[in-house]
Amino acid sequence: MDQITAITLTGDRLLAFALCQNWMSRQTVSPDQWIIVDDGKVPCQWLEQKSWKSDGIMNYVRREPMLDDPKPTLHINFWCALSLIKGSKIIIIEDDEYYAPSYMEEMSCRLDRYEVVGIMKSKYYNMASGGYCTNTNVARASLAETAFRSSFLPEFGRLLRNGIVGLSELPAIDRTWLDVLIWKLMRESPADRGFLFIDTNRPLYLGVKGLPGRPGLVGHGGYPYRSFDTLDRKVLKQWVPEDYQIYLDILNGKLTEETYQSYFQ
Repeated sequence: MDQITAITLTGDRLLAFALCQNWMSRQTVSPDQWIIVDDGKVPCQWLEQKSWKSDGIMNYVRREPMLDDPKPTLHINFWCALSLIKGSKIIIIEDDEYYAPSYMEEMSCRLDRYEVVGIMKSKYYNMASGGYCTNTNVARASLAETAFRSSFLPEFGRLLRNGIVGLSELPAIDRTWLDVLIWKLMRESPADRGFLFIDTNRPLYLGVKGLPGRPGLVGHGGYPYRSFDTLDRKVLKQWVPEDYQIYLDILNGKLTEETYQSYFQ
């Protein structure tokens, strides 16, 4: 049976990582290995997830931040995880995004047929402002909702290496966007190699912006959202039907960086 490796990069995001652990603990299909690479100024903390620790699932890698670290550190941190991967299915789990309970199961099923899979027309939601949007891009998925088989690892490693040393022929900004490069490869490959799908009928993923902690690359601050949710967060409830109350508790101050451990007990 195929083993699943999940990879999460994190750093200085206490609340986001607490949420991430909660989503992971509720997956209908659990990973056999969860690699966490942490480059925060303060080493990350996690809830006492006994199942992760007792089963040896969690692989924690502490990468001390360096003065000459590039911005972002995504390529370097993924490189740290590369040699540790044991699974034949690799699923990227970003620490500040929402993953429905069936996310890993759905991605794993599609990896039975395709080498690289992802969700297109991504949905994004800013917690602070209530701004939201649906990406119209049908040519790729974001990195946070991309998964691949271990057969893709040599190419993934090459993309990481090129991004680190700056050998890519693409402009510097595109070296940052691993998803752009991954899905460009898929468009240039046989049709049955990469697969994009839409999770409209069964929401699996939401790109969540505006959580406390170190900001990400896109949409966390001044992204020009054109639509804004109602005061009772109607769109949030529609997009996260199983777990919207957790996000509402962040907004009402019940769930914070100081209270997350007692909240998830």
